[in-house]
Amino acid sequence: MSSISNKAIVLAALRRLIGERNTSVIDTYLHDSYIQHSPMVKDGKAGLLEALEQLKQQPAPAEAKSPVVRTIEDGDYVMLHMAVAFMGKSVAIVDLYRLEEGKLAEHWDATQEQPENASITEGATEITDLHLTAGNKAIVEQYFRKPDVALLSPDYRSHNVNTPGLATRRVHRIIGEGNFVMVQSSAADVVCYDIYRLQEGLLAEHWQVAQAIPERMPHNNGMI
Repeated sequence: MSSISNKAIVLAALRRLIGERNTSVIDTYLHDSYIQHSPMVKDGKAGLLEALEQLKQQPAPAEAKSPVVRTIEDGDYVMLHMAVAFMGKSVAIVDLYRLEEGKLAEHWDATQEQPENASITEGATEITDLHLTAGNKAIVEQYFRKPDVALLSPDYRSHNVNTPGLATRRVHRIIGEGNFVMVQSSAADVVCYDIYRLQEGLLAEHWQVAQAIPERMPHNNGMI
């Protein structure tokens, strides 16, 4: 598996484990020390296997279309930005994975319901300007540390619904690939994933998935 990209590994794991509901391949894709941060799933490989077994009891979706809208790969980290139909609702999801030895070793996520008759996942998806990755990450970090409208494109477009103030948030991770950069951050009671598309050194488009941190989770790892 080491001969293919981390992004390809994550997408294959999603397709086999979630799309095909094939739990027999879990050892192929998950590291033995798999750490879970999702507030809905128990820790470790056993916790995910339990969740997958429960998923297998639910009717399979009629349409086999991939829910993945955007992906970012940066070293050992891969982000998926997805639009998913869940229990009659449309939700936006960000999954963040850390890979180790070619396998999924750690997972974070956040889920946010999409508003009716609107989408918070639409917009540009093509990754370009790979040679500008480091510079674009620095621009986003600068904006996050000290918001400045001078860093926004005149055509700046934001798809998010509600944005917790940047001043109240702690940045945990920044990953980027070309013209796309994602920031994982948290405030006292919420986890946020902000995705930016940059163009000519300016922030041109913005998406966000934010989720309240529940008081209780099925593990002690926290959402961050």
